[in-house]
Amino acid sequence: MSLDKAIPRFVADVMLGSLSRWLRLFGFDTLYSNDFDDRELIKISIQDDRILLTRDHSLARSKLLKKVLLIHSDDIREQIKEVLSAVQCSSNLCSFKPRCPVCNGEIQRVEKDSIKALIPDYVVFVGHDFMVCISCGKIYWHGTHKKKIDELKRKILQEIDRTHKK
Repeated sequence: MSLDKAIPRFVADVMLGSLSRWLRLFGFDTLYSNDFDDRELIKISIQDDRILLTRDHSLARSKLLKKVLLIHSDDIREQIKEVLSAVQCSSNLCSFKPRCPVCNGEIQRVEKDSIKALIPDYVVFVGHDFMVCISCGKIYWHGTHKKKIDELKRKILQEIDRTHKK
């Protein structure tokens, strides 16, 4: 399945919460709630021009949907690759600014002084780059988790690039 070239936006069904968080880390606007029922997912997909991500075969066959991607794998890494391959996102095209993995909000840089009362003392001393979600207020900083996330993203994009070159 090949989808159009604009930066895709997604809405994901209840079975794809982890995938939603990862797509947000890749920078994709991805709506998710475990309260969305099938009718609401279809409505959001149509009204907001979002690609519906689902593991539900019957939902994927809905005649109302214009943009739907049936996710086949149970493995999160393979699910990410399914989506990124479908939207033709390679390492040179997929460098969007990450979104909040919790709420999907936009993340912006902030000065340490403006948030130091809100973060652990040890982070104040060792941290340098800080971001805050402008929707939910969650604060992020670069730590070992960031390195692991970036490494996994890099590996997935390399695997997709290799697959596309074959």
